[in-house]
Amino acid sequence: MVNPDDVSILMKDSIDIHMHTAPDVHARSVDDVEAAMQAKAAGMKAILIKSHHTNTSDRAQVASRVSGFPVFGAVTLNHAVGGLNSHAVIASVEMGAKEVWMPTVNSVPFLKDAQSVPALAKAIPEGTKGIEILNGKGELVPELHRILELIAKHGIALGTGHISPAEARKLVSEAIRAGVKKILLTHPTIHFLNYSREEMKGFAKLGVLMEHDYVVCTKQVKTPVPPKALAEVIKFAGPENCIMATDGGQKINPPPVQMFREFISGMLENGVTKEEVRLMTAENPARALGLKA
Repeated sequence: MVNPDDVSILMKDSIDIHMHTAPDVHARSVDDVEAAMQAKAAGMKAILIKSHHTNTSDRAQVASRVSGFPVFGAVTLNHAVGGLNSHAVIASVEMGAKEVWMPTVNSVPFLKDAQSVPALAKAIPEGTKGIEILNGKGELVPELHRILELIAKHGIALGTGHISPAEARKLVSEAIRAGVKKILLTHPTIHFLNYSREEMKGFAKLGVLMEHDYVVCTKQVKTPVPPKALAEVIKFAGPENCIMATDGGQKINPPPVQMFREFISGMLENGVTKEEVRLMTAENPARALGLKA
């Protein structure tokens, strides 16, 4: 049985690097300010808010000012911002973005299996074409090189989003070549991506952080991952190579801060140590955001 006090202690100075808030296309459990205030009350250090459809860096500034708590934004390169659009990245970065995600709800792997996350599938227009990051020769499309240059120049994080493992291998290789220092493999255990343990270990050897999100354990997805299985993946890849985040904010789930508590508790119940949880919820996320741990 996990001591709730241990969970509360581990919440202190933690960072949720991936949460969804209102206003949004999708129904959310909390808005930007509510998420910030709840994180502040829990003693957390910072949060990063994400949208599949818009830059959140401007909203993050407002939420930070209103709440008196550090809130960061990002941009996800789906159709709503022009897809693989360097101009969207420039605008987001100039407003303080800390991460750029590759396509998520408009990626090819997701669109092939969109009904596996029904709440997201509802907002995708019929006939939507997936965004390809590789051309017919298996090379990155030209615009992505400019985007990687911008990410490297500003020292922010690159998130793989919902692209396929094959796409991610090419992207990571080119990102490292471009000088990107912070790369996150987004929820690699989710069923429509389903990276093998060996694939994750290979990315870890390149300096990529595995971002494990608690949402994959919830009813938001049709095929939830048991917390025990997620803990085993973390142990295999090495906690030093992992980040714990929620990817929370869905109406079907508790608010993200509560999801973070449940995630911490679930990992402790399944043999992840308190020191390892601290590494994945505070130190590694701080490194990814360019903050002092």
